[in-house]
Amino acid sequence: MNRKILILVFVLFAAPVVVAILLNSQWIDWQPGGGRNHGELIQPVVPLPAFSTPDGPGSVIDNASLLDRWQLVQLRNSACDDECLRDLYWLRQVRRAQDRHQPDVGLLLISQVEVSAEVRAQITELADDFAIIDGEAAERLVESFPGHENAPAHYILDPMANIILRYPGEADPNGIRKDLRRLLTWTQRD
Repeated sequence: MNRKILILVFVLFAAPVVVAILLNSQWIDWQPGGGRNHGELIQPVVPLPAFSTPDGPGSVIDNASLLDRWQLVQLRNSACDDECLRDLYWLRQVRRAQDRHQPDVGLLLISQVEVSAEVRAQITELADDFAIIDGEAAERLVESFPGHENAPAHYILDPMANIILRYPGEADPNGIRKDLRRLLTWTQRD
């Protein structure tokens, strides 16, 4: 009886080691499943190129103004219409869902087509701190975004202004919210 128990204990402790060795060997071609993120992870990350553009009277948007905050970006290659405003509304809601981390998240619209004064007013009603880069300044900046030809699209920029996640235009805002929540939790500063 003691011999059977000793063999059983040995098998119980040795089995995980044998399985781990087999899974990491050349004999079994097994790869772990993908990540839990909802967006497309940009690897390697793409740093935003240096830029500077006016943002209203007396203010400028540049790389430095995007640092130290996560950025939710809406990228458009057409005029900002009702669909665009709806997407911006949902980006604002994604930020609001971050609760105490809201100040750590910025909102940015990059539109290759110049945004009219009327639409700017509607965007400001959504969130008065929505940064807008449009027209000629946006055209130069858009080239750095992976998959920019498939705009409209959403992106997440890290606090060092690197493009790290991409979402198609029809992405579920709940997936963006979950990814952003995870990023904010993992990088929490006290």
